[in-house]
Amino acid sequence: MTQAVKLTTKVIEEFDNRGKDTIIWDASPKGFGVRFYSKGKIAFIVQTRIGSGRRAKIRKMTIGSYPTMGVAFARKEAFTAIAEMQAGNDLVEQERQRIAAELEAKAAELSVGEVCDKWITTDGRRSRMRGAKFGTPRKPKDIKNNVNQIKRHIRPLIGDIKISELTKKDIQRMRDDISEGKTAVDVKTKKRGRARVTGGEGTAAKAVKTLSSALSYAVREGLIGRNPAFGIRLAPDRRVERYLTKAEQATLERALCEMEQESKYEKGCAIIRVLMLTGCRRNEIESLRWSEIDLERGFVSFGKSKTGAKVIPFSRAALEIIEAQPRLSSCDFVFPSLKINDWYKGLPKIWNEVRNRTGLHDVRIHDLRHNFASILASNGASLPMIGAMLGHTQAETTARYAHLTNHTLSDLAEQASMLLKRRGAFD
Repeated sequence: MTQAVKLTTKVIEEFDNRGKDTIIWDASPKGFGVRFYSKGKIAFIVQTRIGSGRRAKIRKMTIGSYPTMGVAFARKEAFTAIAEMQAGNDLVEQERQRIAAELEAKAAELSVGEVCDKWITTDGRRSRMRGAKFGTPRKPKDIKNNVNQIKRHIRPLIGDIKISELTKKDIQRMRDDISEGKTAVDVKTKKRGRARVTGGEGTAAKAVKTLSSALSYAVREGLIGRNPAFGIRLAPDRRVERYLTKAEQATLERALCEMEQESKYEKGCAIIRVLMLTGCRRNEIESLRWSEIDLERGFVSFGKSKTGAKVIPFSRAALEIIEAQPRLSSCDFVFPSLKINDWYKGLPKIWNEVRNRTGLHDVRIHDLRHNFASILASNGASLPMIGAMLGHTQAETTARYAHLTNHTLSDLAEQASMLLKRRGAFD
Protein backbone atom coordinates (compact mmCIF):
# COMPACT_ATOMS: atom_id res chain seq x y z
CA MET A 1 0.00 0.00 0.00
CA THR A 2 1.04 3.60 -0.54
CA GLN A 3 1.36 5.97 2.39
CA ALA A 4 -1.97 6.39 4.23
CA VAL A 5 -3.65 9.74 4.86
CA LYS A 6 -6.63 10.90 6.89
CA LEU A 7 -9.48 10.61 4.36
CA THR A 8 -11.84 13.56 4.35
CA THR A 9 -14.29 15.05 1.89
CA LYS A 10 -11.77 17.83 1.18
CA VAL A 11 -9.02 15.31 0.38
CA ILE A 12 -11.27 13.48 -2.06
CA GLU A 13 -12.55 16.64 -3.73
CA GLU A 14 -9.10 18.16 -4.20
CA PHE A 15 -7.26 15.02 -5.31
CA ASP A 16 -6.14 14.93 -8.95
CA ASN A 17 -5.64 11.40 -10.25
CA ARG A 18 -4.49 12.76 -13.63
CA GLY A 19 -6.83 10.42 -15.50
CA LYS A 20 -5.38 7.24 -14.01
CA ASP A 21 -6.76 4.53 -11.71
CA THR A 22 -5.44 5.53 -8.28
CA ILE A 23 -6.10 4.39 -4.68
CA ILE A 24 -5.66 6.51 -1.53
CA TRP A 25 -5.62 4.53 1.71
CA ASP A 26 -7.01 5.83 4.98
CA ALA A 27 -4.89 5.98 8.13
CA SER A 28 -7.61 4.21 10.11
CA PRO A 29 -8.92 1.64 9.74
CA LYS A 30 -6.10 -0.04 7.91
CA GLY A 31 -7.36 -1.43 4.63
CA PHE A 32 -9.98 1.27 4.04
CA GLY A 33 -9.46 3.50 1.04
CA VAL A 34 -10.96 5.40 -1.86
CA ARG A 35 -10.40 4.48 -5.48
CA PHE A 36 -10.32 7.02 -8.30
CA TYR A 37 -11.12 5.53 -11.71
CA SER A 38 -9.72 6.86 -14.98
CA LYS A 39 -13.24 7.69 -16.22
CA GLY A 40 -14.10 9.79 -13.18
CA LYS A 41 -15.91 7.34 -10.92
CA ILE A 42 -14.96 7.38 -7.20
CA ALA A 43 -15.63 4.42 -4.88
CA PHE A 44 -14.84 3.43 -1.29
CA ILE A 45 -13.06 0.08 -0.98
CA VAL A 46 -11.81 -2.35 1.67
CA GLN A 47 -8.82 -4.66 1.36
CA THR A 48 -7.88 -7.17 4.07
CA ARG A 49 -7.10 -10.83 4.76
CA ILE A 50 -9.69 -13.54 5.45
CA GLY A 51 -8.69 -14.73 8.91
CA SER A 52 -5.09 -14.26 10.09
CA GLY A 53 -1.62 -15.29 8.99
CA ARG A 54 0.47 -14.53 5.95
CA ARG A 55 -1.12 -17.33 3.96
CA ALA A 56 -4.64 -15.99 4.48
CA LYS A 57 -6.30 -14.88 1.27
CA ILE A 58 -6.44 -11.17 0.54
CA ARG A 59 -9.84 -9.83 -0.53
CA LYS A 60 -10.75 -6.45 -1.95
CA MET A 61 -14.38 -5.26 -2.11
CA THR A 62 -16.31 -2.09 -2.91
CA ILE A 63 -18.40 -0.56 -0.12
CA GLY A 64 -20.12 2.19 -2.06
CA SER A 65 -19.74 5.14 -4.43
CA TYR A 66 -18.83 8.72 -3.64
CA PRO A 67 -20.61 11.14 -3.24
CA THR A 68 -23.70 8.89 -2.83
CA MET A 69 -22.01 7.53 0.29
CA GLY A 70 -20.24 9.98 2.61
CA VAL A 71 -16.77 9.47 4.13
CA ALA A 72 -17.99 9.00 7.72
CA PHE A 73 -20.57 6.38 6.78
CA ALA A 74 -18.09 4.57 4.48
CA ARG A 75 -15.49 4.44 7.29
CA LYS A 76 -18.10 2.93 9.64
CA GLU A 77 -19.00 0.27 7.04
CA ALA A 78 -15.31 -0.43 6.50
CA PHE A 79 -14.74 -1.14 10.21
CA THR A 80 -17.59 -3.68 10.16
CA ALA A 81 -16.46 -5.37 6.94
CA ILE A 82 -12.81 -5.64 8.04
CA ALA A 83 -13.84 -7.11 11.40
CA GLU A 84 -16.03 -9.75 9.74
CA MET A 85 -13.41 -10.78 7.19
CA GLN A 86 -10.65 -10.99 9.79
CA ALA A 87 -12.99 -13.23 11.76
CA GLY A 88 -13.03 -15.59 8.77
CA ASN A 89 -16.18 -14.47 6.91
CA ASP A 90 -15.35 -14.15 3.21
CA LEU A 91 -17.78 -11.36 2.30
CA VAL A 92 -16.42 -11.16 -1.24
CA GLU A 93 -17.10 -14.84 -1.92
CA GLN A 94 -20.52 -14.61 -0.30
CA GLU A 95 -21.45 -11.69 -2.57
CA ARG A 96 -20.12 -13.58 -5.58
CA GLN A 97 -22.30 -16.59 -4.69
CA ARG A 98 -25.31 -14.37 -4.12
CA ILE A 99 -24.95 -12.75 -7.55
CA ALA A 100 -24.47 -16.15 -9.18
CA ALA A 101 -27.63 -17.46 -7.49
CA GLU A 102 -29.61 -14.42 -8.69
CA LEU A 103 -28.37 -14.92 -12.23
CA GLU A 104 -29.27 -18.60 -12.09
CA ALA A 105 -32.74 -17.80 -10.74
CA LYS A 106 -33.20 -15.14 -13.42
CA ALA A 107 -32.26 -17.62 -16.13
CA ALA A 108 -34.85 -20.07 -14.78
CA GLU A 109 -37.53 -17.40 -14.38
CA LEU A 110 -40.55 -17.62 -16.66
CA SER A 111 -41.05 -15.12 -19.44
CA VAL A 112 -44.36 -13.37 -20.16
CA GLY A 113 -45.01 -15.76 -23.03
CA GLU A 114 -44.37 -18.81 -20.84
CA VAL A 115 -46.69 -17.50 -18.13
CA CYS A 116 -49.43 -16.95 -20.73
CA ASP A 117 -48.98 -20.53 -21.97
CA LYS A 118 -49.22 -21.90 -18.42
CA TRP A 119 -52.34 -19.84 -17.72
CA ILE A 120 -54.14 -20.93 -20.91
CA THR A 121 -53.64 -24.61 -20.02
CA THR A 122 -54.68 -24.24 -16.36
CA ASP A 123 -56.78 -21.40 -14.90
CA GLY A 124 -57.55 -20.02 -18.35
CA ARG A 125 -59.76 -23.01 -19.12
CA ARG A 126 -62.30 -22.12 -16.44
CA SER A 127 -64.29 -18.97 -15.81
CA ARG A 128 -63.55 -17.33 -12.44
CA MET A 129 -66.88 -15.49 -12.73
CA ARG A 130 -68.59 -18.48 -11.11
CA GLY A 131 -66.07 -18.95 -8.30
CA ALA A 132 -62.56 -17.78 -7.46
CA LYS A 133 -61.05 -21.26 -7.64
CA PHE A 134 -63.41 -23.64 -9.40
CA GLY A 135 -65.32 -21.78 -12.11
CA THR A 136 -67.37 -23.21 -14.94
CA PRO A 137 -65.51 -24.47 -18.05
CA ARG A 138 -65.06 -21.79 -20.69
CA LYS A 139 -66.13 -22.22 -24.28
CA PRO A 140 -63.48 -23.65 -26.62
CA LYS A 141 -64.08 -20.67 -28.93
CA ASP A 142 -63.20 -18.18 -26.17
CA ILE A 143 -60.08 -20.15 -25.23
CA LYS A 144 -59.04 -20.22 -28.89
CA ASN A 145 -59.44 -16.43 -29.07
CA ASN A 146 -57.11 -16.06 -26.06
CA VAL A 147 -54.57 -18.40 -27.68
CA ASN A 148 -54.61 -16.30 -30.85
CA GLN A 149 -54.21 -13.06 -28.88
CA ILE A 150 -51.18 -14.51 -27.12
CA LYS A 151 -49.68 -15.90 -30.32
CA ARG A 152 -50.32 -12.94 -32.61
CA HIS A 153 -49.99 -9.94 -30.29
CA ILE A 154 -48.61 -10.58 -26.79
CA ARG A 155 -45.73 -12.92 -27.66
CA PRO A 156 -44.33 -10.89 -30.59
CA LEU A 157 -44.28 -7.67 -28.56
CA ILE A 158 -43.45 -8.61 -24.94
CA GLY A 159 -43.30 -12.40 -24.84
CA ASP A 160 -39.55 -12.61 -24.12
CA ILE A 161 -39.59 -10.22 -21.14
CA LYS A 162 -39.01 -11.91 -17.79
CA ILE A 163 -42.17 -11.81 -15.68
CA SER A 164 -40.49 -9.91 -12.81
CA GLU A 165 -39.14 -7.26 -15.20
CA LEU A 166 -42.49 -6.52 -16.90
CA THR A 167 -43.65 -2.97 -16.21
CA LYS A 168 -46.80 -0.97 -16.78
CA LYS A 169 -44.95 0.98 -19.49
CA ASP A 170 -44.19 -2.27 -21.35
CA ILE A 171 -47.90 -3.11 -21.38
CA GLN A 172 -48.87 0.42 -22.43
CA ARG A 173 -46.37 0.21 -25.27
CA MET A 174 -47.86 -3.14 -26.32
CA ARG A 175 -51.35 -1.63 -26.26
CA ASP A 176 -50.28 1.29 -28.44
CA ASP A 177 -48.40 -0.93 -30.90
CA ILE A 178 -51.44 -3.17 -31.37
CA SER A 179 -53.69 -0.13 -31.74
CA GLU A 180 -51.42 1.19 -34.50
CA GLY A 181 -51.51 -2.15 -36.33
CA LYS A 182 -47.89 -3.16 -35.79
CA THR A 183 -48.88 -6.81 -35.22
CA ALA A 184 -51.28 -6.99 -38.16
CA VAL A 185 -50.47 -9.85 -40.55
CA ASP A 186 -52.04 -11.79 -43.39
CA VAL A 187 -50.32 -15.17 -43.65
CA LYS A 188 -51.11 -18.61 -44.98
CA THR A 189 -51.56 -21.14 -42.17
CA LYS A 190 -52.85 -24.32 -43.77
CA LYS A 191 -53.35 -25.69 -47.24
CA ARG A 192 -56.54 -23.65 -47.60
CA GLY A 193 -56.34 -21.43 -44.55
CA ARG A 194 -55.15 -17.91 -43.83
CA ALA A 195 -54.60 -15.89 -40.67
CA ARG A 196 -55.74 -12.31 -41.14
CA VAL A 197 -54.76 -10.46 -37.98
CA THR A 198 -55.84 -6.85 -37.62
CA GLY A 199 -54.97 -4.21 -35.07
CA GLY A 200 -56.98 -1.35 -33.64
CA GLU A 201 -58.07 -0.18 -30.21
CA GLY A 202 -60.61 -2.99 -29.77
CA THR A 203 -58.01 -5.66 -30.50
CA ALA A 204 -55.55 -3.94 -28.16
CA ALA A 205 -58.12 -3.88 -25.34
CA LYS A 206 -58.81 -7.61 -25.73
CA ALA A 207 -55.09 -8.43 -25.72
CA VAL A 208 -54.49 -6.40 -22.55
CA LYS A 209 -57.43 -8.10 -20.81
CA THR A 210 -56.06 -11.52 -21.78
CA LEU A 211 -52.61 -10.54 -20.51
CA SER A 212 -54.09 -9.21 -17.28
CA SER A 213 -55.83 -12.54 -16.64
CA ALA A 214 -52.54 -14.38 -17.18
CA LEU A 215 -50.71 -11.98 -14.84
CA SER A 216 -53.37 -12.40 -12.15
CA TYR A 217 -52.70 -16.13 -12.40
CA ALA A 218 -48.97 -15.38 -11.92
CA VAL A 219 -49.82 -13.42 -8.75
CA ARG A 220 -51.89 -16.32 -7.39
CA GLU A 221 -49.01 -18.69 -8.12
CA GLY A 222 -46.55 -16.43 -6.29
CA LEU A 223 -44.49 -15.68 -9.41
CA ILE A 224 -44.94 -11.91 -9.02
CA GLY A 225 -46.17 -9.69 -6.22
CA ARG A 226 -48.67 -7.62 -8.17
CA ASN A 227 -50.34 -7.39 -11.57
CA PRO A 228 -48.75 -4.56 -13.63
CA ALA A 229 -51.70 -4.60 -16.05
CA PHE A 230 -54.06 -3.19 -13.40
CA GLY A 231 -55.01 0.39 -14.19
CA ILE A 232 -54.01 0.30 -17.87
CA ARG A 233 -56.37 2.59 -19.75
CA LEU A 234 -58.26 0.90 -22.56
CA ALA A 235 -60.49 2.21 -25.30
CA PRO A 236 -64.15 2.11 -24.20
CA ASP A 237 -66.37 -0.59 -25.67
CA ARG A 238 -68.15 0.65 -28.76
CA ARG A 239 -71.13 -1.65 -28.33
CA VAL A 240 -74.13 -0.22 -30.14
CA GLU A 241 -77.40 -1.52 -28.78
CA ARG A 242 -79.95 -1.67 -31.58
CA TYR A 243 -83.67 -1.70 -30.87
CA LEU A 244 -86.44 -2.36 -33.37
CA THR A 245 -89.17 0.16 -34.09
CA LYS A 246 -92.78 -0.98 -34.48
CA ALA A 247 -92.44 -0.75 -38.25
CA GLU A 248 -89.21 -2.76 -38.24
CA GLN A 249 -90.83 -5.38 -35.99
CA ALA A 250 -93.68 -5.76 -38.46
CA THR A 251 -91.23 -5.97 -41.40
CA LEU A 252 -89.27 -8.68 -39.60
CA GLU A 253 -92.47 -10.65 -38.92
CA ARG A 254 -93.51 -10.51 -42.58
CA ALA A 255 -90.10 -11.82 -43.66
CA LEU A 256 -90.24 -14.68 -41.16
CA CYS A 257 -93.75 -15.64 -42.30
CA GLU A 258 -92.54 -15.80 -45.91
CA MET A 259 -89.39 -17.76 -45.13
CA GLU A 260 -91.21 -20.29 -42.96
CA GLN A 261 -92.97 -21.53 -46.07
CA GLU A 262 -89.61 -22.93 -47.26
CA SER A 263 -88.42 -25.99 -45.35
CA LYS A 264 -84.75 -24.93 -45.44
CA TYR A 265 -85.59 -21.82 -43.40
CA GLU A 266 -88.20 -23.31 -41.05
CA LYS A 267 -85.90 -24.35 -38.19
CA GLY A 268 -83.84 -21.13 -38.26
CA CYS A 269 -87.00 -18.99 -38.23
CA ALA A 270 -88.31 -20.91 -35.21
CA ILE A 271 -85.08 -20.16 -33.32
CA ILE A 272 -85.31 -16.48 -34.24
CA ARG A 273 -88.87 -16.29 -32.96
CA VAL A 274 -87.91 -17.89 -29.64
CA LEU A 275 -85.01 -15.44 -29.30
CA MET A 276 -87.40 -12.53 -29.90
CA LEU A 277 -89.87 -13.82 -27.30
CA THR A 278 -87.41 -14.72 -24.54
CA GLY A 279 -84.37 -12.44 -24.79
CA CYS A 280 -82.13 -15.49 -24.43
CA ARG A 281 -78.65 -15.68 -25.88
CA ARG A 282 -78.30 -17.32 -29.27
CA ASN A 283 -76.28 -20.30 -28.04
CA GLU A 284 -78.78 -20.92 -25.21
CA ILE A 285 -81.62 -21.51 -27.69
CA GLU A 286 -79.53 -23.20 -30.37
CA SER A 287 -78.32 -25.81 -27.85
CA LEU A 288 -81.62 -26.00 -25.92
CA ARG A 289 -82.44 -29.55 -24.71
CA TRP A 290 -85.85 -31.09 -24.11
CA SER A 291 -84.64 -32.16 -20.68
CA GLU A 292 -84.21 -28.47 -19.71
CA ILE A 293 -87.83 -27.53 -20.46
CA ASP A 294 -90.76 -27.72 -18.02
CA LEU A 295 -93.72 -27.23 -20.36
CA GLU A 296 -96.28 -27.68 -17.59
CA ARG A 297 -94.94 -24.93 -15.30
CA GLY A 298 -93.61 -22.73 -18.12
CA PHE A 299 -89.90 -22.34 -17.47
CA VAL A 300 -86.55 -23.50 -18.80
CA SER A 301 -83.70 -24.59 -16.55
CA PHE A 302 -80.45 -23.98 -18.41
CA GLY A 303 -77.73 -26.29 -17.15
CA LYS A 304 -75.00 -24.22 -18.79
CA SER A 305 -74.88 -20.62 -19.95
CA LYS A 306 -72.48 -17.70 -20.07
CA THR A 307 -73.29 -16.92 -16.44
CA GLY A 308 -73.76 -20.50 -15.24
CA ALA A 309 -76.91 -22.50 -14.47
CA LYS A 310 -80.17 -20.50 -14.33
CA VAL A 311 -83.95 -20.83 -14.52
CA ILE A 312 -85.90 -18.54 -16.89
CA PRO A 313 -89.71 -18.31 -17.31
CA PHE A 314 -90.91 -18.65 -20.93
CA SER A 315 -94.12 -17.15 -22.29
CA ARG A 316 -96.86 -19.39 -23.71
CA ALA A 317 -96.05 -18.17 -27.24
CA ALA A 318 -92.41 -19.22 -26.90
CA LEU A 319 -93.35 -22.62 -25.47
CA GLU A 320 -95.81 -23.23 -28.32
CA ILE A 321 -93.03 -22.75 -30.86
CA ILE A 322 -90.88 -25.20 -28.95
CA GLU A 323 -93.72 -27.74 -28.61
CA ALA A 324 -94.25 -27.60 -32.38
CA GLN A 325 -90.73 -28.91 -33.05
CA PRO A 326 -90.47 -32.61 -33.94
CA ARG A 327 -89.01 -34.61 -31.07
CA LEU A 328 -86.38 -37.17 -32.04
CA SER A 329 -85.83 -40.19 -29.84
CA SER A 330 -82.16 -40.26 -30.83
CA CYS A 331 -81.43 -36.60 -29.94
CA ASP A 332 -82.23 -34.46 -26.87
CA PHE A 333 -81.77 -31.14 -28.69
CA VAL A 334 -84.93 -29.14 -29.49
CA PHE A 335 -83.33 -27.86 -32.70
CA PRO A 336 -81.15 -30.75 -33.92
CA SER A 337 -78.73 -30.68 -36.81
CA LEU A 338 -78.37 -33.34 -39.48
CA LYS A 339 -75.41 -34.70 -37.53
CA ILE A 340 -76.00 -37.32 -34.87
CA ASN A 341 -76.70 -35.82 -31.43
CA ASP A 342 -75.74 -32.23 -32.29
CA TRP A 343 -77.62 -28.94 -32.47
CA TYR A 344 -78.49 -26.75 -35.46
CA LYS A 345 -75.59 -24.57 -36.66
CA GLY A 346 -77.14 -22.78 -39.66
CA LEU A 347 -78.63 -19.73 -37.91
CA PRO A 348 -76.05 -17.16 -39.18
CA LYS A 349 -76.93 -17.93 -42.82
CA ILE A 350 -80.65 -17.73 -42.06
CA TRP A 351 -80.21 -14.39 -40.29
CA ASN A 352 -78.26 -12.98 -43.24
CA GLU A 353 -81.17 -13.93 -45.47
CA VAL A 354 -83.58 -12.22 -43.05
CA ARG A 355 -81.51 -9.04 -43.13
CA ASN A 356 -81.35 -9.08 -46.92
CA ARG A 357 -85.13 -9.45 -47.20
CA THR A 358 -85.93 -6.80 -44.59
CA GLY A 359 -83.11 -4.33 -45.24
CA LEU A 360 -82.22 -4.43 -41.54
CA HIS A 361 -78.53 -4.88 -42.29
CA ASP A 362 -77.36 -3.26 -39.06
CA VAL A 363 -79.43 -5.54 -36.80
CA ARG A 364 -77.54 -8.43 -35.20
CA ILE A 365 -79.04 -11.58 -33.75
CA HIS A 366 -77.93 -10.39 -30.30
CA ASP A 367 -79.94 -7.19 -30.81
CA LEU A 368 -83.10 -9.29 -30.41
CA ARG A 369 -82.02 -9.72 -26.78
CA HIS A 370 -81.61 -5.95 -26.36
CA ASN A 371 -84.97 -5.42 -28.05
CA PHE A 372 -86.70 -7.80 -25.65
CA ALA A 373 -85.15 -6.05 -22.65
CA SER A 374 -86.00 -2.59 -23.93
CA ILE A 375 -89.67 -3.56 -24.26
CA LEU A 376 -89.69 -4.73 -20.65
CA ALA A 377 -87.91 -1.57 -19.48
CA SER A 378 -90.12 0.81 -21.45
CA ASN A 379 -93.19 -0.74 -19.85
CA GLY A 380 -92.08 -0.31 -16.27
CA ALA A 381 -90.24 -3.51 -15.42
CA SER A 382 -87.74 -3.13 -12.56
CA LEU A 383 -84.04 -3.59 -13.15
CA PRO A 384 -83.84 -6.70 -10.91
CA MET A 385 -86.68 -8.30 -12.88
CA ILE A 386 -85.12 -7.49 -16.22
CA GLY A 387 -81.83 -8.87 -14.97
CA ALA A 388 -83.58 -12.05 -13.80
CA MET A 389 -85.30 -12.48 -17.17
CA LEU A 390 -82.01 -12.05 -19.02
CA GLY A 391 -79.98 -14.12 -16.57
CA HIS A 392 -77.64 -11.31 -15.57
CA THR A 393 -75.41 -11.86 -12.53
CA GLN A 394 -74.31 -8.23 -12.11
CA ALA A 395 -76.66 -5.29 -11.63
CA GLU A 396 -74.52 -2.94 -13.72
CA THR A 397 -75.12 -5.16 -16.76
CA THR A 398 -78.85 -4.48 -16.50
CA ALA A 399 -78.44 -0.77 -15.72
CA ARG A 400 -78.77 0.16 -19.41
CA TYR A 401 -82.52 -0.65 -19.17
CA ALA A 402 -83.32 1.82 -16.41
CA HIS A 403 -87.08 2.02 -15.76
CA LEU A 404 -88.72 0.71 -12.60
CA THR A 405 -92.09 -0.88 -11.81
CA ASN A 406 -93.40 -4.01 -10.10
CA HIS A 407 -94.35 -7.18 -11.96
CA THR A 408 -93.99 -10.86 -11.33
CA LEU A 409 -91.56 -12.63 -13.64
CA SER A 410 -94.25 -14.85 -15.13
CA ASP A 411 -96.46 -11.85 -15.88
CA LEU A 412 -93.43 -10.12 -17.34
CA ALA A 413 -92.85 -12.94 -19.82
CA GLU A 414 -96.49 -12.88 -20.90
CA GLN A 415 -96.44 -9.08 -21.15
CA ALA A 416 -93.45 -9.12 -23.50
CA SER A 417 -95.21 -11.68 -25.69
CA MET A 418 -98.41 -9.62 -25.88
CA LEU A 419 -96.54 -6.40 -26.62
CA LEU A 420 -94.70 -8.04 -29.50
CA LYS A 421 -98.04 -9.24 -30.89
CA ARG A 422 -99.42 -5.71 -30.77
CA ARG A 423 -96.44 -4.53 -32.80
CA GLY A 424 -97.61 -6.72 -35.64
CA ALA A 425 -95.69 -9.86 -34.75
CA PHE A 426 -97.09 -13.41 -34.69
CA ASP A 427 -100.56 -12.40 -36.00
